Amino acid sequence: MNEFEKIDYLFNKGVELFNKKKFYDAHEEWEEMWSDYYLKDRLFIQGLIQLTVSFYHLSTNNIKGSKNLMERAIKKLTRLGPNNGSWSSNIRGIYASEFISQINVCSESLMKIQNCDEFNWNLVPSIKKIKK
Repeated sequence: MNEFEKIDYLFNKGVELFNKKKFYDAHEEWEEMWSDYYLKDRLFIQGLIQLTVSFYHLSTNNIKGSKNLMERAIKKLTRLGPNNGSWSSNIRGIYASEFISQINVCSESLMKIQNCDEFNWNLVPSIKKIKK
């Protein structure tokens, strides 16, 4: 497997795990991708990593850690993109702008709660691949 195939494999495996709500495992795949390769979209990938850890913290009743990482993830996913502060709608073959919009809804909900049990897990979107 060459470098590009490995990067694609790690990204797609992370997407698959995220969509199964296996947030810690998704984090592991994207962390390997982020740390082993210098990527043009590394801030976006770092945002995904922080997002998955935020959801993992939420699942382990760490509300403070979840909120902290969600804030950091949102900054990377919404404000630090290369296109005048926003990411394009298609990043790595996913509907990124739609996903980010849905994550903003999750973030707003998370910031309003005081207890992890109050979070509506139905707000967590799936990552949708763009069909070729």
